[in-house]
Amino acid sequence: MNATMAQMERGCWVRLLAQADTLIGAMLCGTSAAVVSWIAASHDWRVMVPLLFTAVLLLIATIFGLRAGVFGTILAALVFAAVLFTPMGSVHVASASARANLGWMLLIGLGFSLLFAPPTSTFRRH
Repeated sequence: MNATMAQMERGCWVRLLAQADTLIGAMLCGTSAAVVSWIAASHDWRVMVPLLFTAVLLLIATIFGLRAGVFGTILAALVFAAVLFTPMGSVHVASASARANLGWMLLIGLGFSLLFAPPTSTFRRH
């Protein structure tokens, strides 16, 4: 009986750690996207930022796992659409090239998450 309860408790902790990994990874993506948006806001190369940001998405998916990569990609795209591109404060993007680059970032980020994420995150304890 005690062994079964210990296994159930361990399973609960594993699920909790998986959710924490997802949340931490997604928040790192969102925060990084906000910082990069602030840095690139006044530069001409800001349209290319989503494509360059795919390196961060690959890193997050590799360290924190599939769900963190997927949620982080979506959160970063929303941050870029709302903060980096005009009109500000809206997810509508006026520039066709910026929209295309956001679309490519979503596609590449989701692909990286599916292809390179480990079966379990690196931080999970066994």
